[in-house]
Amino acid sequence: MRPFERRLITLCSVALLAAAPARALAIGAEEDAKTLFARGRELRSAGQCEQAVIAFRSALEIYPEGLGALRNIAECEEELGRYASARRDWWDLRRAALQSNEAKYAGWSDDAEARYRALGSKVGTLTVRLKGAEGRPPVQVVLDGKPLDPRLLGVELERDLGAHTVELFYGGAAPIAERAELTPGARQVVTLTVPAPLPARDALSAPSASGTPPSGIRMGGYVALGVGGAGAIATVVALAVRAGALSAVEEGCAPAGGGAYECPPSLQGDYDTGKTASTLAGVFAGVGLVGIGAGVTLLLLSPSEPTSPAPGKPAAELVLTPAPGGLGSRLLVRF
Repeated sequence: MRPFERRLITLCSVALLAAAPARALAIGAEEDAKTLFARGRELRSAGQCEQAVIAFRSALEIYPEGLGALRNIAECEEELGRYASARRDWWDLRRAALQSNEAKYAGWSDDAEARYRALGSKVGTLTVRLKGAEGRPPVQVVLDGKPLDPRLLGVELERDLGAHTVELFYGGAAPIAERAELTPGARQVVTLTVPAPLPARDALSAPSASGTPPSGIRMGGYVALGVGGAGAIATVVALAVRAGALSAVEEGCAPAGGGAYECPPSLQGDYDTGKTASTLAGVFAGVGLVGIGAGVTLLLLSPSEPTSPAPGKPAAELVLTPAPGGLGSRLLVRF
């Protein structure tokens, strides 16, 4: 035997040995598919098409050449009223039968095409349209829990009869959802509108030329006047308490000379009260003067309001009146 012939025989032997495991796997897959197919036939005969479809699909995935499983799937879906799914499977069966060389599948392509056309009047279609998405960030449309390819927007889609949910995710707190009910031969159109963005609140966010809103200056003046008025009232109260304590000390104590008094121990509390009230009167008087002065200054410096306060609006007014021993002040607030 020549060397060339020996090499050729060796290569053929290797090829046969390598093909043997693949052939064995194919035979094993076909046997498993037949088992699943038989199980599907049993379920279908028992009227359990839902479970039968699962068994037939498993058989088809293991052994795609077994077109009987695909035909049974289409027939079961037709019995379940899933006309859109049945049409897709009938058309897949037509294409697969045309490509098959098996004699047992002869004529199946014609049967599949006939069933495909017969179900055309029973199928409902759903068209999803989108408005307001131009110039906006990308949005996502979800149909029955599955993202919808943007290329299918505006296209009539065959769907099984019943309820379908269309959701628009545009970045908001919650998606916009629409529900459509498909009946035999119905052509439903769902239009989703992307909400317009909220207008910018420039008037509230932009600072004024002076850095502080004019109303803030006037409000600051009113607050300062309120503090000054409270200080003035506290001063009057402290002076009244001091005067009462001083009167009690003068009545119950004997003069000791040099402006001093000799008092019994029982008047020590009145003496301490008068001393404390005298100190507080000085503090409150300073607060009152500063507050009133600051308030008047802020009101004079604040820009005038374009309109006067409407009737019933809160307003404040500082009134200076003569009082015994000097000039008095009152802060009037109207509600």
